[in-house]
Order: sequence, then structure tokens, then C-alpha cells
Amino acid sequence: MNFRQVVKNLSYSFGANIVSLGVSVLMVMFVPKLLLVEDYGKWQLFLFYVSYLGFLHFGWEDGIYLRYAGKSYDELSPHIFSGQFLGIVILQLSLMGVSFLFAHFFIVDSIKKIVFLCAISLAVFVNFNTGCNFIMQITNRIKDYARITLSEQILFFVFVFTFLFIGNNQFGYMYIAKLGSLCIVSVLCFYTCRKLWTFNVGSPQDILHEAGLNIEVGIKLMFANIASMLLIGIVRYGISIGWDVSTFGKVSLTLGVSNFLMIFINSVSVVFFPILKRMDEERLPEVYVQIRSILAYILFGMLLLYYPLKEILSWWLPKYADSLIYMSVLFPVCLFESKVGLLINTYLKSLRKESLMLKINLISLGVAAIITFFSIEILHNLNAAVFSIVLLYAFRCELAEHYIANILDLQLKKDILIELLMVAGFICSSVILDSWLSTLVYAGAYGVYLLVNKNKILEIRRTVHR
Repeated sequence: MNFRQVVKNLSYSFGANIVSLGVSVLMVMFVPKLLLVEDYGKWQLFLFYVSYLGFLHFGWEDGIYLRYAGKSYDELSPHIFSGQFLGIVILQLSLMGVSFLFAHFFIVDSIKKIVFLCAISLAVFVNFNTGCNFIMQITNRIKDYARITLSEQILFFVFVFTFLFIGNNQFGYMYIAKLGSLCIVSVLCFYTCRKLWTFNVGSPQDILHEAGLNIEVGIKLMFANIASMLLIGIVRYGISIGWDVSTFGKVSLTLGVSNFLMIFINSVSVVFFPILKRMDEERLPEVYVQIRSILAYILFGMLLLYYPLKEILSWWLPKYADSLIYMSVLFPVCLFESKVGLLINTYLKSLRKESLMLKINLISLGVAAIITFFSIEILHNLNAAVFSIVLLYAFRCELAEHYIANILDLQLKKDILIELLMVAGFICSSVILDSWLSTLVYAGAYGVYLLVNKNKILEIRRTVHR
């Protein structure tokens, strides 16, 4: 892939994700302001459940992503892919039926039951769309991928704010907005991948054989992703059962603000993966160090936005002002998650180290379970539960980087220590001072950090301009 094509793909992906960021900002600014606190809590619980729907294909789509990565769109067989998507849709419908029975017999809380049923009803749309998006990513159809991402965000935005501004500010209307946008995007996905659809799907044995190959490859990646999401999911679930829906919504709002930056990171990783698949292995260590350094300089700089953003949100959303102090703890989460999501996991996938990804995430999940039990069941302390989130992400990030450093034969211990000290300094200054002075203190530390790394910055700049 030439440089011009890379830039074009990045611009498509960035463009779509900038719109996603805009929608996310507006959702955070207006939805909690216009919804009742309890309804916003329901909405956040609904989004929490929806985030796990992508695992109901049991690695089927992950296997397609890994096995067919790097192929052109014209190389894909309509006979094979029509059969695979038919099988995935049938699986989702079957699991929806089982989940409805589960909710009827085992979920006692009526509010949580309704929210769960609303979430599970979206499974077939979510996973069909994800499968089509995977196809567009691995075949380098980034423009089509960006168009679909953009369409979903705009449709959802229009539906939500139409309902809110005519006074329909209940959870049910938010659900209808999500359902409507997903249905329309499913039609768009079907049309965009229309060359892959045929009635000649083969026998059930053919479909199951291909599915088995995909699941065999993808199941490890899926479990790694599940363990990764459960890292924060287990803490959020603990908060959902340890406190009321309103408290869950307030903490989720803070997490949402803290994770804005991940939208940009995801847009880069979509383009970055196929590039790594085609790159000479000898260049991988050099590229890793350069991208890691660029990420660190940018993300540490972004932490300067914390206090101004906190003040704006406290003024705009006074009902949530008491929970926004948690932003000081959760803002660094995006730094650790960015390194893992964009850099480490992308490298591990390109090197086909799914088993190592799974090992790292399972170890981290075990630590998360212990810490969550202690902070919620033993201490029943919301502050401890929230603070544990950044500790868990830091632990997972540094554990993963230890393994990738060994694979690529890199010396990163000094850099890791300095970065952890920067994060600790940011959290301490923000919590203890909780004023504009905290921004000045951290700005000073950031300035020193840039001076210490001046030579690296100049070297990266020369490399970019070659």
C-alpha cells in the first residue's frame, strides 16, 4: 500500500470517527441533561449490555477477520460468505430466543429485565453489521467502512434528538432510536456487500465446516476480547448491583467522557492492522518504538484538558457534578487503553499471537475479580471501586508491554517507569488540588517530560519528514 493510499484511508477513517466524536460529545452534553437521572441510568445499563452482543457469534466473525485479512474484495467467494452470514443470522435468532427465556425465569428486577430484553433484541443487527464492517476493513475498503460508520452515527443522532426535543425523554424512545438506526444501517451493509450474496450457499455441512475453521481461529481472539471488556465490565457490573441505577449512570457518564479519545485511536487501528500485515518483520520493532513515543507525547498532552473539561461539565450538568471528580482518576485510562488497543493488540494480531492476548487478558481479569470483590463486597466503597479501574488498565497495559518487548527485543523499562510516574503525578495533583493549580502543576511536569525526551522527538520528526 502506497503512502497516498494510507493517507486517504486515514482521512476516511478519521472523518467518520470525528463525526462519532461529535455525536458522543453531544450525547454526553445533552442526553443526561434532558433525561431523568433514572432513565439515563437505564440507558447506560442498556449500552453496557449492548457492548457484549458482539460476542454472541463465539469467534465466528473474528475468525473471518483473521483468516481473510489482506485479501482483496474480489477474491472473496460469494458461495462461502453467503453461507457464513446465513449461519451467523440463524445463530443470533436462536440465542435471542434462549435469552428471552433466561430473562423471564432468572432476572427478578423488572427494570433490569426490560433493559436486558431491549439489548438482546439488537443482536442480529449488531452482528450482521459487524461482519460486514470486518469484510470492508480486511479488504481495505476503508471508504465504505467510513460511510457506514458515519451513517449509523448520523441516523442515531437525528433519531435521539428528534425524540428529546419533542419531549419524549424516556428510555424507551432512546431504545427505538438505536433500533431504527441499526435496522437502516443493516440494509446499507447488505447493499454495500451485495456482490457477496447468493442463494447458492451450499449444504449445511459445507457451512458448518467453514464455520468450524473460522471459530477455531477466532475463538481465542474472541475470548481475549471478552476478557478485555470484562476488565472494566466486572467493575461496572459490581457497581450496578452494589448501588442504584442512578449511581451507575453517573459513573458511566464519567467513563464516557474519559474515553472520548478512544474514538480517534480506533480510527487509526482500523487502517494500521492491514499495513502491519504487509510490513517486513525487520521493521516492526523500529515502528513500534516510534508509534509508542508519538502516542505518549500526544496522550500526556491531552490530559491537560481534564480540569477545563471538568469545570464545563460541572456547570452544564450540575446533577452529575459530584461524580465528575472521578474523571481525574479515569482520564488516564484512555492512555493505557490506547497503547493496548492501537499498538500492542494490533501487533499481537498481526503476529498471530491470539493465545498470548488471551493469556494477558485472563491474568488481568483474575486480578480484576479479586480487586472488585474486595472494593465492593468487603469495603463497599465506590471511590475504591472507581480507582481500581485505572489500576487494572495500568496492570494489563504494562503486562502486555512486557511480553511485546520480549518478542521484539526492546528495552522499555525506563520509559514505562517514567510514564507511570507521570500518571501518578496527574492523579495526585488533580485529586489533592482540584483547582486550576492542578493544571499548572501537571503542565510543568509535562514540560519537563518533553525536555527529557527532546532527542527522541527530534528523531521522530526527522523520520516523518524523510
